[in-house]
Amino acid sequence: MADVLDGATIDDALSALPGWTYDDGKLVKTAQVPPDSQDALVDTVSRVADEMDHHPDVSRDGDALVFRLWTHSAGGVTSKDVDLASRIDQALSGAGRDAGSS
Repeated sequence: MADVLDGATIDDALSALPGWTYDDGKLVKTAQVPPDSQDALVDTVSRVADEMDHHPDVSRDGDALVFRLWTHSAGGVTSKDVDLASRIDQALSGAGRDAGSS
């Protein structure tokens, strides 16, 4: 099982993850994505998550997707969440979305 990251390590990780915040024990990002593009982006993120065997909580909020990451089995944010956040940003950039949107 991966170790839960301490606050300083999470802060360091967030400095390299534009638009991500730490809220209620989770890494959170709201990305502006038009509704007609959301399915394709969610599919891309799902493929990445399957490759990593680590899955985000994704919800839709109008013209936005909200990503929440934490490692359930560890009870907090681990390095797996930081890695997945980075991969989600790559998927957003690849889809022509600003990785720093929030």
